[in-house]
Amino acid sequence: MGKSAGATTAFVTDPLGLVGRSIVRLLVARGHHVLALTRTFEEAERARRLGASAVIGDLATPGRWQDEAAADWIFHLAPLSSCHARARRLGADSFTRTSLDETLLDAIGAGATRRFLYVADTACYGAHGALPITEDESMRPARARRWIVPALDRLDGYALAGLPIAIAFLGCAYGNGTWLREVVVDPILAGRRVIQFGRVGPLVSPIHVHDCARALVHLAGRSVVGGRYFVVNSDTVRINDFARTVARLVHRPLHLWRLPLAVARALVSPSLAGHLHGDSAFSNIRLRATGFDFKFPTVEHGLQQVLDTL
Repeated sequence: MGKSAGATTAFVTDPLGLVGRSIVRLLVARGHHVLALTRTFEEAERARRLGASAVIGDLATPGRWQDEAAADWIFHLAPLSSCHARARRLGADSFTRTSLDETLLDAIGAGATRRFLYVADTACYGAHGALPITEDESMRPARARRWIVPALDRLDGYALAGLPIAIAFLGCAYGNGTWLREVVVDPILAGRRVIQFGRVGPLVSPIHVHDCARALVHLAGRSVVGGRYFVVNSDTVRINDFARTVARLVHRPLHLWRLPLAVARALVSPSLAGHLHGDSAFSNIRLRATGFDFKFPTVEHGLQQVLDTL
């Protein structure tokens, strides 16, 4: 797939993950040329079906893929599940995401890249309570997320050295194909029990995956170098409210499987478990100040879209 005159070139890591797929589809729909970093020929074919040009390589290994990395926009979404598994093997304090970042950061150097958007999640900030915090608050993540903090700290040095880096912290992302389908929607439609996370469930700041992708593409053009942005809706919700809302929208009874929070965290994906360590509320005032508006401003709007696509 060739690049049309005047089109923006975007390089996307983890293009087949939940958020990566949405970013690729959105960029292609807007006429941008997308380079998707994939590890195998099978993944490359899947990326091509999304409309991207596949680049085969691995973040952990320098190679020819680095020649393609100096695009106009870079969306760096290192797979959380891979990082989490590697951290468990090596010890939470002995591994950071740095090893997955350096080959990419060094490849772009002082090239023509206009924005390098580094994507993490709000779980890096830990549980700060029910009052929304801003990006300037200190990070105090749970043990399972501590390995990413050194990598984030190093980004300030890269920004000072001239790399156009901005960081986006995603809230509790949901949508069709996410944890929501497996943990909530499918069990309710099948009449099975749904996990209740503790007595009331922790407070989370959600974001529909489509709005998540829209916000990241928006920030590629509107963020400031060195800036940090929470990509979350304006309203926080209890994690257990997802199930109650879905059951109400589909007019089905809700059968609950009540579990202590610590036990429930062990049964879900790392991406969801990171948001379940206590009440966490995040302000999106900085994101909204860039001019971004939400297509799915509330969980009810977002869940209705998910159900409409089933």
